[in-house]
Amino acid sequence: MPTIADDFVASIARILNSAKVPCVIWGHCLLTLHGVPTIVDLLDFVVPDHLLAAGAKALPQSSRLAKCPGRGKCSSIAEDRRTRPPAFHMHIDGKGCTVGLYPQSETLWFLPPLEESLSTPTRSNIPAPYVLASDKTALPCWRPGRGAGAFKTEEHMVLAVRAHVLLEAFLRIYERDMGTQYQSFAMVMICYMEDQLLDPLDKSFRRLKGDDVSTRQWASELRQALRGH
Repeated sequence: MPTIADDFVASIARILNSAKVPCVIWGHCLLTLHGVPTIVDLLDFVVPDHLLAAGAKALPQSSRLAKCPGRGKCSSIAEDRRTRPPAFHMHIDGKGCTVGLYPQSETLWFLPPLEESLSTPTRSNIPAPYVLASDKTALPCWRPGRGAGAFKTEEHMVLAVRAHVLLEAFLRIYERDMGTQYQSFAMVMICYMEDQLLDPLDKSFRRLKGDDVSTRQWASELRQALRGH
């Protein structure tokens, strides 16, 4: 199962942080931190909307990143892509693997805005929804057939979101993307992380899996539940 090295992930986070851009691991790399198996080598970060341009300007500092070859040669901007494309991306070693930046308004919009202080994350200044990627008390260790889990070394100060926050993000993204080409991905991720579901959505989701309720009915219940948060 392919993975992007912890050291490389940390190096990109440091580049963004050094430009005063707080960043949170997102996408497939975040899934592997939570033990979700993935065969896709993509490294994405969530950044504040107003610092997206600063982040894009900072990324070329990495000698391993190259400009996108353009439409037709890049799956990140393909029209049939099943997940929303990043607002900005570069290619790792000039290959298909990419580093992408997503604005918070499209990913973790239900959380408070990322503060500049998080561009220098420490164990003492991390808000409750977040966790260091090396925190083995909050993230799983590697297991056969699963994702890579927590970073192996504690020296890397890279932010991620906790499992229940990631699940809430997928639930909200599914509700937002219903009826589009993107909705199936969020549903697959919800299935991977369903053990984090709380009632009433837990019971509702089990009914959906057992064909006791239609997808439309479950989506309606999901929408009502999210309106209360």
